[in-house]
Amino acid sequence: MHTKNFKNGLFICFIFLSLDGSAVERVTVIGAREASLSLAVISQPGNFSIFHNQAFLTLDQTPGVANQSISAGVSLRQPFLINGYNESALAVVIPTHDIVFAVGITHSGIGNYSESSFGLALAKRLTRKLSAGLLFNYFTFNLPESGTSRGSFQLDGGLGYQYSEFLSFGLHLRNIIVTPCSTFQYEIAFPMLLRAGTSCLLTEKILLSAEAVYQTNTGAEKGSGFNIRFGMEYLILENFFLRGGMSVTPFQHTVGFGYRWKSCQLDFALVHHEFLGYTPIFSLSCNFTHPPH
Repeated sequence: MHTKNFKNGLFICFIFLSLDGSAVERVTVIGAREASLSLAVISQPGNFSIFHNQAFLTLDQTPGVANQSISAGVSLRQPFLINGYNESALAVVIPTHDIVFAVGITHSGIGNYSESSFGLALAKRLTRKLSAGLLFNYFTFNLPESGTSRGSFQLDGGLGYQYSEFLSFGLHLRNIIVTPCSTFQYEIAFPMLLRAGTSCLLTEKILLSAEAVYQTNTGAEKGSGFNIRFGMEYLILENFFLRGGMSVTPFQHTVGFGYRWKSCQLDFALVHHEFLGYTPIFSLSCNFTHPPH
């Protein structure tokens, strides 16, 4: 009990200390499949691409197939099993003949502190192999000490290159325009995040992915960070997937599984942080329409 209370207190202190003029980050660990691959998904399609690389909204999860179905996904996460701390996300994808539209909503909260975001994404295939996407996002967080909230507009953008049905590349920039937000006491900045990676379908059953992440903070304590992520997915049985991954900084290892049934997919992941422990993540995705003629 004492260990659990200590972990809860440590994490809450970490959240509020991060407001001291440094960087605040909106929810990033979205989708159980994505989490189980240690977020090395910058070059992979899916409903939650709106949060990772909007360019891949143009592709279906079947390699090389254009996304032509209305779909939705919901993701639920309890970071480090802390009571009262939950993160949730909703993604809705609406393709048209020329452009793919998507809406993404996130919310997280612990105690009197909460963060929310609402985003609208646009994605388009520029050529047969190259796609691009943008996300216009409005992020808000409340200030428990004053009972008020603050918000900021943010812009994300990405490119996706489908070299073949077996190999793809992704490049994404988060918070292209650094938009600080002022409170009565602090000047809060949102970090700029650059991600680049690749995915390779070795066989019909084995998918490998890797990416590099560079983050620059622009607050009172300026600094930067670099991370490398790896993930692997194995189709062990028909429609049943096993997954695993790891990241270097901070060191984390991830495991998970997924089951696809007709037009729906249920995924689960467990992420282990070297200091804070385990985080379970569930997500459900569904396609609602057949491709238009």
